[in-house]
Amino acid sequence: MKQIYENLYQFSIYIPPMNFTIHQYLLASDPAILFAAGTARQAKEILPQIQNILGGRELKYIVISHMESDEAGGIFVFRKAYPNVIVICGSLAARELPGWGYEGTIEIKSGKDELDDGELSLSFADYPSEVHDQDGIVCFEKKSGIVYSADLFLRYGDGVGKTRKTAWKDEVNAISADRIVNNEKREMLKDALMAWKPSFVAVGHGFCLECE
Repeated sequence: MKQIYENLYQFSIYIPPMNFTIHQYLLASDPAILFAAGTARQAKEILPQIQNILGGRELKYIVISHMESDEAGGIFVFRKAYPNVIVICGSLAARELPGWGYEGTIEIKSGKDELDDGELSLSFADYPSEVHDQDGIVCFEKKSGIVYSADLFLRYGDGVGKTRKTAWKDEVNAISADRIVNNEKREMLKDALMAWKPSFVAVGHGFCLECE
């Protein structure tokens, strides 16, 4: 675990045979929010650390960008510890999670939606990461300047606790068909991201970005 930016905590696993890093993040705001739940195994490992950071406070939100095990596999672990936790996700994940047996509260978000709660002020953008380019999300916490980008800026390598400086517009402009096949949806996402002015990007995989 590393406090990687202000009150943002990074929890990571590096897989050497794949040269691949997987991250989850706790923003210890009031209310607290977790970006990606990790796999069930990861969730069990990081839960005590999260409980220690929060010091008895509740974890109110978990953002699930899209339906993969490293994003959503650990939600059952967190719901057991925090029965009132709210999962924020796109419409496809909201349909799929009950099929996994998830019975907790789900709040569906899509592009141009907002969520304001205490120290949190979230904006969302449609991220067509799901099968057939459907219904994922990424989000921007405006008060802290943090974007959670899920798989969007994926890079290989050991990114545990590591950042690199970059220009946000360059990262957005570099999003290619390798990341989002559908040209129209890719350009819509780029337009939405260019409206954001982040200072830090919490990536799902690889090296976090400090935006100049």
